[in-house]
Amino acid sequence: MSKRREQQDMMDKTILNALRKGHVHWSNLEKTVIATCHSWSTRSRFDNRLRYLLKKGYIERTDRGIYRITENGEKYMEII
Repeated sequence: MSKRREQQDMMDKTILNALRKGHVHWSNLEKTVIATCHSWSTRSRFDNRLRYLLKKGYIERTDRGIYRITENGEKYMEII
C-alpha cells in the first residue's frame, strides 16, 4: 500500500470515528481531524476526504454543516 493511501485511510478513520459519537458540525470535525492527524493533514486534504466520503455514501449531511456516519460508513470502518 502506498504512503498516500495510508494517509488517506488514516484521515478517513479519524473522520468516521469522530462521527460515531453523533452528529458533528463541520468546523469541529475539521479541527479534530487536523489536530489528530500528522503534519501532512491540511484543510485541503480534509475537504477532499470529506467530499470522497460523502460521494461514496459513508457519511451524510443532515443539516447545513452537520454530518453523521451512515451504515455503509460503519462497514467501511471495518475494512480500513
